[in-house]
Amino acid sequence: MVEPRKAVVCIVSNEEGEVLMGRRNLSLRFMPGHHIFPGGRVDDDEGTDHVVEFKDEDEAIAVKAAAREVFEETGLLLTQGPLPEQTALRRAREDLLGGRKSFDDILSEFGLTVNAGNFEPAGKWTTPATSPIRFDTRYFHYRHTDGQREELIEGELIALDWLTPKEARRLWQIGSIKVSTPVACTLRRMTAAPYPEFLDALREPPIRRPGLPDRELRRGIHSVPLVTSTIPPATHTNCLLVGEEELLIIDPGADDPEELAHLQTHLDHMMELGSNILAVLLTHSHRDHIGGVGFIRDRYDVPVWAHEQTDAQVDFVVDRHVADDEIIELPGDPGWRLRALHTPGHDPGHLSFYEESTRTLICGDMIANPGTIVVSEAYGGNMDDFLASLERLKTLTEATLIVPAHGLSDPRPVEKLQEHIDHRLWREAKIKDAYEAGATSLDALLAKAYDDVPDEALPLAEHALKAHLTRLGLTLDE
Repeated sequence: MVEPRKAVVCIVSNEEGEVLMGRRNLSLRFMPGHHIFPGGRVDDDEGTDHVVEFKDEDEAIAVKAAAREVFEETGLLLTQGPLPEQTALRRAREDLLGGRKSFDDILSEFGLTVNAGNFEPAGKWTTPATSPIRFDTRYFHYRHTDGQREELIEGELIALDWLTPKEARRLWQIGSIKVSTPVACTLRRMTAAPYPEFLDALREPPIRRPGLPDRELRRGIHSVPLVTSTIPPATHTNCLLVGEEELLIIDPGADDPEELAHLQTHLDHMMELGSNILAVLLTHSHRDHIGGVGFIRDRYDVPVWAHEQTDAQVDFVVDRHVADDEIIELPGDPGWRLRALHTPGHDPGHLSFYEESTRTLICGDMIANPGTIVVSEAYGGNMDDFLASLERLKTLTEATLIVPAHGLSDPRPVEKLQEHIDHRLWREAKIKDAYEAGATSLDALLAKAYDDVPDEALPLAEHALKAHLTRLGLTLDE
């Protein structure tokens, strides 16, 4: 695991409620082309010189780093004392960027100090442990009211924009800009209340856990991975939250109290930001997708929506049947349009959902990433239907993200679906060849056609084998 580096971010806002955002250079390895708030690493020799009104040394160092980063990236000097004229200011900035002067040199030259009291704490984010580049980042908010103008010197940033948080989110929502999860979350929290009330929301710790980070995959599509009783190599089921003003909860699969408490924390936080839970929406009936339905229904008094074929497979009431090609619309600017797609094969009532505005395919148990999906006739599976459903999803060529119930999302939906089709057909050909070569008993076929599978996985392979034999019209010897 990569140890996170200390970093700072400064949200600079003006009297019109706009925030200053920069667009990162497309040539950068980390978040190329993303819109960000000014910020960067804390230097090892940052020190506390020229910082006043601070509570402790760590705060002073972080505030000074924030002021330095803002000056380097935007030309705004967030200090106390008479500002130099613009030519001298630009020359000092160029000297700083060129390594000819330090930030302390510039503050001394112009007789300026950094007042830590003007940098309002605005939360903390730590990059997930799975990331190859990690930062432990303190956020600050600064009200910029002295009339200074920002100035772009191209380098790490190639554009500077003043945007209201609402406008920034709208541009992200329509795909005009890219933002990271921390920036998207910060903008959302800033839209929920005016200044200074939104500072309380910003200071709320992000809802994340080591190894299973909650993420906003696309605007208004949150993934909350929950540990469930699922089939290895999977360890969890991705519960997905779609929408903002109205919220759909897709597949709350956990039944463990700790996992449900984590989901409740996430839902309660979204409700504090103005969301209203509309319904629980199910991809299908398997236990690792429905474990938390009773908890959610009881706590939030919301209905359950699913395909009509789910009724016979669950012990609770499905309040609304969702039909193939039905559109579920959620309000917003723009809103969300979930198109339900009946994709049987893994389960008779299996639904996938294509969110048209973000071009996101929520595919439930149609693929796993990594791994494969078990198709079991004992649980209503059908290999012909499963392959046909994969082919149907593959026609959504405009999709730019596929989100499985188990594992990681992928920006190559068509390719991932084809990989699963190819794997199934490869395995089927191997079964057919082994059968025609005389391996016509269950044990013989497993030994020949699944010789690459570890022994502990053979009971699951047996289910898939039988489903393939049915599709091939072959029968096992008694």
